[in-house]
Amino acid sequence: MVKGWDRQLAFFYAPDLSLHSTHIQLSPEESHHASRVLRKRTDDHIGLINGNGLMARARIDRIDKKGVACIIETVSTVPPPEHRIHVGLGMIRPNRMDWAVEKLTELGVHTIQPLQTDFTTAPGLKRRHLERVAISAMKQSQQAYLPTIAEPRAFQDWILQVPLQAEHAAGYIAHWMPDAKRIPSPADSLREIYLAVGPEGGFSEREVQLAVEAGFRIVKLQEQILRSETAAVVAVSQIKFLFL
Repeated sequence: MVKGWDRQLAFFYAPDLSLHSTHIQLSPEESHHASRVLRKRTDDHIGLINGNGLMARARIDRIDKKGVACIIETVSTVPPPEHRIHVGLGMIRPNRMDWAVEKLTELGVHTIQPLQTDFTTAPGLKRRHLERVAISAMKQSQQAYLPTIAEPRAFQDWILQVPLQAEHAAGYIAHWMPDAKRIPSPADSLREIYLAVGPEGGFSEREVQLAVEAGFRIVKLQEQILRSETAAVVAVSQIKFLFL
């Protein structure tokens, strides 16, 4: 969110917004939301987000069959976060996956990677649906950046390609063990954080071993066992708190 802006502004997704934009035509979906759901009218002010660091204050110039046309008044650049959080989340039931994507977007994660694991029992997910969930959460929370929702992939394939060799990267796998440590305070050089959270039933011992061999550290979030979507949100919240 840009400092000094009215937090009461309703925000809309405008992926074509650039620093040089003077006019924007909202997509049919965003136009419907603006004119039919929120009952916006000509000359009303709204906010625009392109999902890649640009936010704009705009005035509605025209509402017609083509949709909502806006005049751009100001465009601001929001610097990217110093630390990027990438979440690999075991696939869970659709309504719970929606909730996880919504909350992780509100928290400002960079990537959400759905994972097929040994204990995955949920049906295949629809990536486009999850992208819409993320867009809605981005607008509601006035985040300047839209997380990447990756195509589902096998846990082993993902864990082995995470670049933990660089000193600015760290990986954590949430797996309850009596002697597991909490997420440690980060080094000053840390910029990329990779977090693995399992589905219902957690990760198999095989998967935990793979993660450890790939350079991930086993962490526990609290003494109690959390549901997958809760664990993902708690872990990201703890990481962000450590960076304050």
